[in-house]
Amino acid sequence: MEFVDADACPDLSTEWSWLEATADGSPFTSWAWVSTWLKHLPATVRPVLCRIHDGQGLVALGMLVRVPERGLRMAFGRHSIRLQETGDEVIDEITPEYVGLLVRRGHEVAAYAAFFEAITQHCRSWRRIQIPATGHGDPIQAALPKGLRAYSVCARPAYVVDMSAVRASGRRYVDHLPKKTRANLSQVRRAYAAHGPLRVDIADTPQLALTWLEELRQLHELRWQAKGGGGSFASPYFRAFHGELVAHGVADGLVELIRVAAGDLVVGYLFVLQWRGRRYYYSSGFNYGALPRYDSPGMAALHALIEHGIDQGWELFDFLGGTQDYKRRLSTGSQCLHWIDVRRAGPRLATEALVWRVLAGRTLGSPLQQAPAR
Repeated sequence: MEFVDADACPDLSTEWSWLEATADGSPFTSWAWVSTWLKHLPATVRPVLCRIHDGQGLVALGMLVRVPERGLRMAFGRHSIRLQETGDEVIDEITPEYVGLLVRRGHEVAAYAAFFEAITQHCRSWRRIQIPATGHGDPIQAALPKGLRAYSVCARPAYVVDMSAVRASGRRYVDHLPKKTRANLSQVRRAYAAHGPLRVDIADTPQLALTWLEELRQLHELRWQAKGGGGSFASPYFRAFHGELVAHGVADGLVELIRVAAGDLVVGYLFVLQWRGRRYYYSSGFNYGALPRYDSPGMAALHALIEHGIDQGWELFDFLGGTQDYKRRLSTGSQCLHWIDVRRAGPRLATEALVWRVLAGRTLGSPLQQAPAR
């Protein structure tokens, strides 16, 4: 087990790609995503690579950032250790999910146990280890040594459509949805059908994908401006990161820029991440205001895309974390993502819990073993 500066690892691409092929992982722990993140980090952010080996070789990799604490929090530790986050809201707005150590399949508990042991023994003055939006709750809880405690500070459902199960059922996708949703989709689809049949197109070159990304951005910002905000694409960092990701990710198969149209009417654009037969719905821009009635471009576009994916043999469509009503209505199931803080047990932890309860009226989170199903 070792910690090394990420910029001092000339063979990191080879290492990461090799381990990626033996891990379950996610698009957010892929080298395509991580390398783009590293490239666009400001010079003031210096990630540390966590590298774990066993007798058979490389077991796990992770990118850590040490974030200084400020104010009252400094009384409980000088810094926090974040996994694949920086503590800078502008940078972290790219919001990776299904984050965690990249681990050789089947070695998750052993990898996290080694990770926690190394931090406990070799790192000083830390307040908490933060692991955002992860599906690794079970191995994290199983790997905790006696001296550490894990808390779920946030738990969100990730609604999904199990496309393999829909195909196996022999029933249409809409037949798996609630009655009210089916009725609403029928009205929306008929309204768009007046312009022509709904059509799903996927950009087949990086150049076309970048053109559609710009059109997605414009529609996205129009929607947020109508709500009185700027949207995530208002951030220069956010735009630069995703421009780079699309430019290389289309050729690598990680990124799909998708346009849904009804005849000549553009319904919207979707930014989707592809990972081993699964699609992750990352961002979108929809053409609101095009219809006088049943103006629901998001519902129309997502429904058309999901039906397209079922026909194309996709395994799963993941809406990513969030409680938005449309995700629940269009899904056939869900799983839970946790934002986890790992802390050292003892008097300091008890004191901090008391301080936050008295001063802020809140807790440090729910003990992970008591959190919603993982």
